[in-house]
Amino acid sequence: MNKDEVEAHLVFNKMQKKQALSEEFEKLRPNWKGSVIRFASMVLCMAFLIWMYPEIMQQPVLYVFLILIFGMSAELHAESKRINSRIDALHRLLKDDV
Repeated sequence: MNKDEVEAHLVFNKMQKKQALSEEFEKLRPNWKGSVIRFASMVLCMAFLIWMYPEIMQQPVLYVFLILIFGMSAELHAESKRINSRIDALHRLLKDDV
């Protein structure tokens, strides 16, 4: 391999790496399907708990709110992890440009 081939190979590897980071960044983009699925799963979980323990509905409303708060906390945690992963991918993508 001569010098030109080595340089071409390095440029090609950089392009592949940039393309992979770009695809990862786009994959982590928020979409409406994930939000709908998480909301539906939280509602189904609430329905299951009410079906298993009907006495929850006879208690003060605070128990229902507590369950909803835990569900929203779990959704927020999942979105935070996804956003942080996307920021990391963007940082790696920009770091290679500079």
